[in-house]
Amino acid sequence: MQWLTLKEASEFLGVHFTTLRKWADEGEIRVFRTPGGHRRFSVADLRRFLEERVRHEVAPDSEAVLSVAVDRVREELQKIPHDTGGWAHQTDDEARDLQRQRGRRLFALAIAYALKPNQRERVLAEGRQLGLEYGREAAESRLGLMETGRAVQFFRAQLNQVLHSSETSHVLDADDVRVRQTVDAFLDEVLYAVLSGYEQSLR
Repeated sequence: MQWLTLKEASEFLGVHFTTLRKWADEGEIRVFRTPGGHRRFSVADLRRFLEERVRHEVAPDSEAVLSVAVDRVREELQKIPHDTGGWAHQTDDEARDLQRQRGRRLFALAIAYALKPNQRERVLAEGRQLGLEYGREAAESRLGLMETGRAVQFFRAQLNQVLHSSETSHVLDADDVRVRQTVDAFLDEVLYAVLSGYEQSLR
């Protein structure tokens, strides 16, 4: 069984370590303590936790949107030539896996933001936190600001393409101006958070 520290587990989930610590203390996610009192999380538990949160936040019939979006990202990433450099090839396999996890989380939150008006405040807070974390890590890994922005726009473009796909039109009516505006407003806030996190790491 693979074990992660609090920092590693928070990066795996795409949330701030204080958020994960709060979830663990409240019993929302299983945590183990070392003899020295340090928290440890199993990767298997973290994966189950992610799946449960996605199912909870995304309506059953909108799972199709999430599935199509994730598949599209995987396909489009494979099309980016390695010799072009850029954000898609400036990270190792572990970092790319983390990016995919965060992309899936971002999609789930965007869909929940559009479909669940009564949860928008909480969903937006999680989206902003996700953006802050990505911005900080991008700066710390010396990924340029332009490439960081391109990475965010890549995931945004894939989600918008999926929302306009015939495969998902039965869930979200992307021709409805209100739906487009709602999703765009959420993604704008995430982008602002990414830039803020990037800027904070440079101070």
